[in-house]
Amino acid sequence: MTRHNKSPAFTIEKLAHDCIDVRELRRMGLFSGDWVSFRPMLRWPAIALVRAVRYAIQLDLRGHTIPQRIRVSWTRVHFGGERPWMHCPHCEKRVARLYSGLGGYFCRGCVGNPIYASQALSAQARPHFQACKLRLRLGGEASLTAPVPKRPRGMHERTYSRMKHRLLTHEGGLSRRVRSRQPDYPNLVAYLN
Repeated sequence: MTRHNKSPAFTIEKLAHDCIDVRELRRMGLFSGDWVSFRPMLRWPAIALVRAVRYAIQLDLRGHTIPQRIRVSWTRVHFGGERPWMHCPHCEKRVARLYSGLGGYFCRGCVGNPIYASQALSAQARPHFQACKLRLRLGGEASLTAPVPKRPRGMHERTYSRMKHRLLTHEGGLSRRVRSRQPDYPNLVAYLN
């Protein structure tokens, strides 16, 4: 929903469905010590096999004979423990996410530095997009005609009231015409829980 009534083809939100997030890999237990292998079926369609160890990730990409190797480093956090980071195979920049592009997975800068969807929107359309995004983060529908979602299970009461206040602030400044506008679902898909 840009000024010319069409969404840009290349946004971070559209690339997010096929990105590799090091935090997600850590939650899956891939950095436990020994080499761990798994075959992602639906999550990453371009990857045939993922092998990971504490300091490296190796991706066997479909249609490629040479696997892509990604270096992993760790930094200490304030209250103990460590945080993993991936290094872009092309520029060696330390990042949390690598995006599919150029025949592999690379950092945002190396895949062409795509914009966020909200950056392509007009000043009137940006609050609409933000309100739709907040509704999805609260577990509701993206449509502004739907009732405000109830507090999701597990969300702290203060977090919910802060997000609800932001949602109502964004929606309060919208005209009736903008409120009835259809949500930008291709870009909002990245914010589904």
